[in-house]
Amino acid sequence: MTARPAGRLPWVLLASLTTAASAWSLGNGFVYDDVPIILQNPLVHQLGSAATIWRSGYWPTGLLYRPVTSQLFALEWTLGGGHPLVFHLVSVLLAVATALAVWRLAIQVLPPLPAALVGALFAVHPVHVEAVANVVGQAELLATLFGLLAVERYVTWRAEGALSPARRIGLAALTLLAILSKETGYVVPFLLAVAELTIVRTRVPKASSAPVVAPVFTLQLSVIVAAILLRIIVLGPTPGAGPAVALRSLAAGERIVGMLAVVPQWVRLLFWPEHLQAEYGPPALAVTGGFGLAHLLGVVILLGAFALMAMMWRRHPAIAFGLAWTAIALLPVSNLLTATGVILAERTLFLPSVGAMLALGGVMELFLALYDRLRARRGLCAITGAVVMAGAVLSARRQSVWRSEEVFFHQLESDAPRTYRAHLVASVHYSATGRHPEAERPARRGLELYQGDPPLYAQLGQVLRVQRRCGEAIPFLSDGVQRFPDRTVARSRLIECLLAVGDTAKALTVAKQAVGLGQSEFSRTIQRLQTKPAPEGAAR
Repeated sequence: MTARPAGRLPWVLLASLTTAASAWSLGNGFVYDDVPIILQNPLVHQLGSAATIWRSGYWPTGLLYRPVTSQLFALEWTLGGGHPLVFHLVSVLLAVATALAVWRLAIQVLPPLPAALVGALFAVHPVHVEAVANVVGQAELLATLFGLLAVERYVTWRAEGALSPARRIGLAALTLLAILSKETGYVVPFLLAVAELTIVRTRVPKASSAPVVAPVFTLQLSVIVAAILLRIIVLGPTPGAGPAVALRSLAAGERIVGMLAVVPQWVRLLFWPEHLQAEYGPPALAVTGGFGLAHLLGVVILLGAFALMAMMWRRHPAIAFGLAWTAIALLPVSNLLTATGVILAERTLFLPSVGAMLALGGVMELFLALYDRLRARRGLCAITGAVVMAGAVLSARRQSVWRSEEVFFHQLESDAPRTYRAHLVASVHYSATGRHPEAERPARRGLELYQGDPPLYAQLGQVLRVQRRCGEAIPFLSDGVQRFPDRTVARSRLIECLLAVGDTAKALTVAKQAVGLGQSEFSRTIQRLQTKPAPEGAAR
């Protein structure tokens, strides 16, 4: 566990592999979430706003609290004058640092050969592309890097005996930085606990554990409490980004059952990511309270993984450690504890992939223990080398998907043809760039695929309205208002279209219904309609 890598060659090779897989992102611009969080966010356009950043939410709307990530964005903007190259260069450097940190941890828990192979596989993993190619993925990179450093230092220091106060404070600082980079950082203390119970516990006498670890985890718990209080002070007791649309109508039990269908996708993306896409959701990935084949497969996978973890806990702790890491890292995005804003996103698998690769390294260690022959070692290296090369090529090619908004949204519809949100966001992009006829096709396709998201109706209605086709828009907008009476956008656009076709009485009725539901902003619309005929566009 205390072995140290010799020479600089492994560092150079891993850095080269990561760069080969990631450097193609240097030509990318600001795409998708980069636009509101960086390009259109004046808060990160100057270093002088540091105090405000630490008192503000991550999104311009105030949701989430990631001041470390936002502060880094401000520094990058200042250094590069707002040019995306600086941001993407930092992302590549963070990816290199994270791959090296994975290897540093692997060399503590695995023999040199499996540890090197783990580092290589992680360096080129295609599921990492979204976190690296899209600038906002720096939140994932930072949280994972800080978490890795904390766990690696903990394992190393525990092998040396008691942890000094300075070391305990250092671990706490890394945990706090991870949390303030992204909310997944809250799992770092639990990763430390798993390292203690698997890797450390098998090699350090149990009698000496409690007095050593108690101060460490007391301080870790204090960090979690402090981070939660800081978030509440800044943002208030907000629930975060809110649940994904497909999860809003599900009870807790239904949501847990529904997420079983996602488990096979986690496994596929972690171990065989031959197809990637930036949006996942219904109807292609349906999360419902029902139980089907995908749910059954999810149950089998989970039971098998936990059984394997229990079997390997003492015999082969590296495998148990990797599986436990993966489970813990997935927990915040699993929608089990509470509903989150995503059903599945590739960027959220960056931290879990560390555990998946460590578990795979443990399997390699077991293989070499059973077949300790030169031929077996060469065969393992050859197979892994081929996978690494394939991963590097796939990752490099995938980076260009995030080249520009135009490239991204076109590819998104192609990658996820049966995911309604892929078409919805593409339509919104085309509308924002003034290409309303082009926006109509994805808007219609999104509504054909799924009828449970209010913006679908508002978007299609708006696309038709701006083309002066309100007669076609009214049925869609009316349907949206009927299905989601508490939402105001579709109602507002319905009133605009009703006025455009001369149906003032119906527009007045729709506005009165809104006020009856507590939407007082429509009161002024009623006043205008009752005093004189309203021109087109009089609605809010």
